[in-house]
Amino acid sequence: MSLRPFIAGSVLVALAAGCGLNPVASRTLTSSYFAPGDFRADGVSTKEVLVKVKKGAMVAFRTNEDRSLARLGYVSVPIPAGKTAEEVINSLKGQPGVESASPNRRYQKALDLPTAIKGLPLHQIVPMLTVDDPKAGDQYHLGITHAVEAWDTQMGVKTCRLALVDTGIDPEHPDLKPQLDPKVGLYNVFSKDAKVHDGHGHGTHTAGIAAAAANNKEGGAGMAPGVSLMAVQVLDEGGGGDSRSIAAGYTWATDNGANVISASLGIYKRDQVIEDAVKYALDHDVVCTASAGNNGSENDPVTHPHLPSTIDGVIEVAATDSKDKTAYFSNYGKTISIAAPGVDVLSTVPTYSNGTGKKSYATMSGTSMAAPGAAGAVALIRSAHPDWKRDQVKAALEKAADDQGAAGFDPRFGHGRINVLKAIQ
Repeated sequence: MSLRPFIAGSVLVALAAGCGLNPVASRTLTSSYFAPGDFRADGVSTKEVLVKVKKGAMVAFRTNEDRSLARLGYVSVPIPAGKTAEEVINSLKGQPGVESASPNRRYQKALDLPTAIKGLPLHQIVPMLTVDDPKAGDQYHLGITHAVEAWDTQMGVKTCRLALVDTGIDPEHPDLKPQLDPKVGLYNVFSKDAKVHDGHGHGTHTAGIAAAAANNKEGGAGMAPGVSLMAVQVLDEGGGGDSRSIAAGYTWATDNGANVISASLGIYKRDQVIEDAVKYALDHDVVCTASAGNNGSENDPVTHPHLPSTIDGVIEVAATDSKDKTAYFSNYGKTISIAAPGVDVLSTVPTYSNGTGKKSYATMSGTSMAAPGAAGAVALIRSAHPDWKRDQVKAALEKAADDQGAAGFDPRFGHGRINVLKAIQ
């Protein structure tokens, strides 16, 4: 089937190595992103398909320019009225210059949603005298991972950028505002500017676990309080996003100097666009951590994928509790790299009304909480060893872990529960 009956007046678009897209006289879509109503019940976009073009190839169909896609070699092709995504994709198969064509999928619940949200605990779990943050004693994860001891040597450096691709952040939160990178601390992939707002609350919580300020006499502390935060909003206040928004978050963070990217996402299917975006980050020496998921099920990159965590090269993080037991909800499998505290983890939430029902601080449970903790540990390793490549950082994190469960690697804990002190040494 030819595409030409679908789209009249096609134009030539060249995708050359290292250059952007230059559509000539092409009708562009009115918006870079679509509303939830522009997707079918199965999540497939009714407005566009995403086409990967071979480097240096010439293709003859209309496209919509998007730099985040161009970085990955993709163009957006609008779906003509009366046609389906499948029909357009089939028409593109075998056309010169086309490497692949994929639907843009919406993931209404893209997050590895926390299993519980609570108010502040009533009693201190671990006495912490090295910082003056009043709620730090409630953050058992900092003690059990030996992060507090590691801070005597390394609290992180501002030249190390830790990006959270999530629901955004409360940029005025007193524990997070001083942590944001002054140039690239905030980015909203939907509006393509720094107007970030976290109506959900998930992103603010993960950001605080990773890098909330320490010694500011406010709240608690993050795992890597000395690094710079990048909050990249790729999901809306309902926790939903699509292939393009999530991919854009990875490419933007990579292009703007992220050294570490943490994602607490739960996509239980293959998505070539997202996979290519994660690989783009990995190929640019970014260390990527991701939550393993909260279904209590086994992940497998082929038979039971969980994106982005089961992508080769990503540090997939399982969840543990305050007694170093595996969390009942945590996914497991051969792709688990490491485990980190993910049960009743105290962190920041927006100071305004949000989806958690809490303000300023709350405890949550989920592998969503484990992944940013591991990302903070990674950021401390990168701060201590700025010359190390991502594979060296990943290996150091795994080698330094405290073995839990069965001796050696096991599918519940991976290489063990993170030990920040040993990792930076």
